Amino acid sequence: MWWWLVGWAAASLVAVVVHRRLRHSVPAIAPEVAAFMVRFETELARTQPDVAFLGMLPDRFACLLRVDRQETVVSMHELVRHADAGDDAFTRLVASLIAEIRDVGLDRVGDLDFAVAATELLPQVRSRAWLQAQGTFGTDGLAYTPLADGVVVVYVVNGESSMVFVCREHLRRWRKDVVDVHNLAMANLARLGSPLPAAPIEAPVVVQTNDGFDATRVLLLPPRDGLLVAIPDRDTLWVGPEAGQNLERLMATTAQIAADSPHPVSPRVFRLSEAGLEALPTRR
Repeated sequence: MWWWLVGWAAASLVAVVVHRRLRHSVPAIAPEVAAFMVRFETELARTQPDVAFLGMLPDRFACLLRVDRQETVVSMHELVRHADAGDDAFTRLVASLIAEIRDVGLDRVGDLDFAVAATELLPQVRSRAWLQAQGTFGTDGLAYTPLADGVVVVYVVNGESSMVFVCREHLRRWRKDVVDVHNLAMANLARLGSPLPAAPIEAPVVVQTNDGFDATRVLLLPPRDGLLVAIPDRDTLWVGPEAGQNLERLMATTAQIAADSPHPVSPRVFRLSEAGLEALPTRR
């Protein structure tokens, strides 16, 4: 299936290879533990359909769950000790875990004081389809800013073990508007740092730090004609000069990464200009 990549730009090939390596970078675990994780994920899908299993963390024995529109890290050390529990007992165990997360592990709208949240606010690039699929959070929809065709910027309070998406009810309680939150989140993103070169980009660059904000760093690019941008998933940003690119293969690679990603953003390729991001036609 890789034959069509032969001869393509080296940076684009690196994007595919590194992306797949990162998706499989969780250290090898014992077969019995792996079987337990499959059982746990299956139990969630069967009995907790509103809870999403987002995968294992690459640096520790913990998984990422999305509960009530919040992404939260859950250690698996205690849970795996009950690997021998019968089906009914295991169902009760998982239900108890999710109930505990909801009771004590999630931030409610009223719990987030703006003075505390302000230091942890960050923007995150997501697809408009993802935004529409979220429905409501708390008592209202998510706060967002349109970015490009099919792409929006949402806002998160990025804590050490959870990620809370900012909704319009947060804004009302904080007495802030979307512009206020966007400007503050952008300032925090700039302080977070960017692996993008400071000098004008003359060759393709792939950003994949796997910190959850790689695609978001497209917001740090200064307007400049002649640059192409691809943000196929949350953890991939490709930037390169338009001159000399094989657009057909760049588009195909971007679409393939987006299709394979657990956090897709856009299968499109964009042109950066003074006006912002403009999606290129899918067929040229």
